[in-house]
Amino acid sequence: MEFFRQLFDTDTGEVQKEGEDPLHLAAAALLIEIAVSDENFCEEEFNALETILKTRMGISRPKLDNIIAQARAEQRDATSLHQFTKLLNQHYSPVQKRDLVQYMWLIAYADGNLDKYEEYMIRKIADLIHLSHSDFILAKTRAKQEL
Repeated sequence: MEFFRQLFDTDTGEVQKEGEDPLHLAAAALLIEIAVSDENFCEEEFNALETILKTRMGISRPKLDNIIAQARAEQRDATSLHQFTKLLNQHYSPVQKRDLVQYMWLIAYADGNLDKYEEYMIRKIADLIHLSHSDFILAKTRAKQEL
């Protein structure tokens, strides 16, 4: 949380200083949360995470490793998901939220096994970012179609 406080005033939504995009970090931390929720962050999930961050979220290769490392540290040190979901609720559109949940499903399915903890976390995050049930289902359906 300290990293987010340094970069981003979570109360006002103002960027405090230059650095990695706090919204990318928040989204990446939530994606990592899905990958580790089954206690097995496998190579397939890591590859899916990298691909999503590069191709879907537009993070350049030079920044990718740094964002993943910082997001992983934030995710590991977080006591709740609130610090991440609050930022996304303040700045993400409903379409961006749906896309993020779709990315979560892609990571959950990456290893060929949808774990009950992965599904639980996706549902929990979708609720925390106020994603409608119809968008939740659409995100899951789109992810399955990509497999």
